[in-house]
Amino acid sequence: MGFLTAVRDNAAYLLAALSVALGFITAVLLRRIESLQDRLGQAIQAAEDAARAAALAAPGGIDPEAVIALLRSGQPTSLDAIYQAMEQQALQQAAQTREY
Repeated sequence: MGFLTAVRDNAAYLLAALSVALGFITAVLLRRIESLQDRLGQAIQAAEDAARAAALAAPGGIDPEAVIALLRSGQPTSLDAIYQAMEQQALQQAAQTREY
């Protein structure tokens, strides 16, 4: 009974200590999230730069922007998918030029 009595008598102090601990943990996790978001942004930029460089180095005239659009959409970046995306972009551009 001694433990339960101590908890009951000091409930406000225990709740305050728990609140402070949770606040500290929250602050640490928020700081970590911010740093991870920065690193994610850098990784995305590096992946886009690598995709652009690979597309420019590849034979066959691959459009770097088509590769990046595929990467951003989450689709696989196989050659077939890239050429299909390039064809769709060409058709869209042709349709837009006809409208003007």
